[in-house]
Amino acid sequence: MAGRLVIHIGLLAGAYYVVGRIGLELAYLDGAVAALWPPAGLGLAVLFRFGVRLWPGVVIGDLLLGDFSTPLLTVLAQTVGNTLAVVAGALLLRRLTSGRGGLERVGDVLALVGCALVTALVSAAFGPLALRLGDVIGAGELGTVFRTWTLGDAAGVLVVAPVILTWTAHGLPRAITRPRLAEGAVIAVLLVVLSELPPQRDVPYIVFPVLLWAALRFGPRGAAAAVLVVCSITVWNTAQNDGPFVRESITDSLLATQLFIALAAVTSLVLAAMTAELTRAEAAQRALAGEQAALRRVATLVAGDAEPSHVFERVTREVGQLLGVPSASIMRFDDAHTATVVGGWSEEGTPRFAVGERLDLDGDTVVAKVLRSGRAQRVERYDDTTGRLSDRLRGFGYTAAAAAPVRLGGRLWGALAAASAGEDRLPPGLEQRLCDFAELVAQALANADAYEKLAASRMRLVEAADAERRRLERNLHDGAQQRLVTLALQLRLVSGRLERDPAGAREQLAVAEKELAEGLEELRELARGIHPAVLTDRGLGPAVQALVTRAPLHVEVEELPDERLAAPVEAAAYYVVAEAITNATKYAHASNVTVSIRRSNGAATVTVADDGVGGADPVRGTGLRGLADRLDALDGRLEVESPADQGTRLSATIPCP
Repeated sequence: MAGRLVIHIGLLAGAYYVVGRIGLELAYLDGAVAALWPPAGLGLAVLFRFGVRLWPGVVIGDLLLGDFSTPLLTVLAQTVGNTLAVVAGALLLRRLTSGRGGLERVGDVLALVGCALVTALVSAAFGPLALRLGDVIGAGELGTVFRTWTLGDAAGVLVVAPVILTWTAHGLPRAITRPRLAEGAVIAVLLVVLSELPPQRDVPYIVFPVLLWAALRFGPRGAAAAVLVVCSITVWNTAQNDGPFVRESITDSLLATQLFIALAAVTSLVLAAMTAELTRAEAAQRALAGEQAALRRVATLVAGDAEPSHVFERVTREVGQLLGVPSASIMRFDDAHTATVVGGWSEEGTPRFAVGERLDLDGDTVVAKVLRSGRAQRVERYDDTTGRLSDRLRGFGYTAAAAAPVRLGGRLWGALAAASAGEDRLPPGLEQRLCDFAELVAQALANADAYEKLAASRMRLVEAADAERRRLERNLHDGAQQRLVTLALQLRLVSGRLERDPAGAREQLAVAEKELAEGLEELRELARGIHPAVLTDRGLGPAVQALVTRAPLHVEVEELPDERLAAPVEAAAYYVVAEAITNATKYAHASNVTVSIRRSNGAATVTVADDGVGGADPVRGTGLRGLADRLDALDGRLEVESPADQGTRLSATIPCP
């Protein structure tokens, strides 16, 4: 690491010296005055891009350029000032642009202009003063030298730094088409030709249309390159006492040239940044439209009651193709350490992780991080992660990944993950975009779960209805039906004895009357089990009181509604109380039950608690399952709290229309 740092410092020192020599060649009055100082731009850009720890390279290069015919302290002061200037400019530019160096935002370009002035002023605060203290310049020249020094360094930053910053921001272009290459060549030729036209004082900015063309068509890189070409030619011509910026005095020539440099650089870079921002906005709009279309396609699939496996396949394919990642997967968490792949897509055709494969979530893979945190996560590089799963991912060529949690019913169900390969970086905001698709996955799972529960509920209702019909049939056959048959036989016997044995007929009529009364009572009991008449006639309160009266254990009614409720609500509440008392008697072995029914906030809340053995399970209990189905039909819910040896508490919430 230290050896590499030394090499980089040496390269910077060499580059600093070379561009410094070029700057001296472009200077006026045999190198005494420079319209722009390229090392200022080189130093700021290199320290910004590769780190301020390379500052010794600036020191070495500046000392190599020093004029040692002047006092040594003057040379050292100038070197200190130049070094501090580029370090301050680089740090300030990094702070203002948040590390962005592509100059693709207007704010970043303006930040560069400000940093160019800061760099120039810091350097000018040392250089001219050192020259004066060393008696290199007179007291009357200090102001002029300060101004020239400041403008020269600022111009150097505006001309040289953008080229380095823009062309190192995203690497070299991957592919340039022949038409684009030809267009760039035409622009370069026009810039050189127009810059070399005979002096035209009336139109010194004749190259501006071509500069704007380069900015519009080739963005910040094209603008920076065009400005470098034009300004270099302009400064060279003016130094050779040629071109549209030659004036009667060297000071006027300098000011005219530097004004041109500033206008050309700022105009071109700002226009290029505006073009880049517009291009990004259009790309973002297209990406958003594509994402919305993909979400609509998945949402349509989900709304169409598609199988979850089909939804998983479609979601991973949409995610991979939309976000430009080589792989996407959906995994279901099995426990705290494993997950099962339930859906996958790969640009290669066959997913690396097969559907149904079970994975150990060891190490710091992105899915493991989602499992531990319950939030969307990303892993920028898998190089530093450990574990067998990380080794497999690296073996597949995956270098980074992001994942979003999939929640079902408030609990963490699984994760939707997308991986990148090679040197491709994960796009910003990828986690949130994955979350949007993860919500659709959760909705598909919720739909499937709801359909399964609905089917099971319907099956239980059918079974309950069949069982109830059999019970009614059995009760009628064994009870009231037998009594009615017996009554019919007795009446037939009475009919035969009326004339010959009136006394015996009267006795049989008395027996028949008793049988009839008992049969009617059995029918009333049977009808009460189906739907108690008192509930219809008098309401929930009297019906519950009737239940309490017949209960074989102590039941305390704490609260009942004063007003009548809707008939379905009253029926549901009645059967919750009836089932709870029955369970407390038959299974809980309770000695005391409390009942509370209250209406508030648009819902009736039924609470029944006992002091029995607990352990009630709605999954195994058909009665409780039937109550839950009945409440589901009214958009209500049933909650059961039944810890072992601590009693049972049923709480039903029923919306009241």
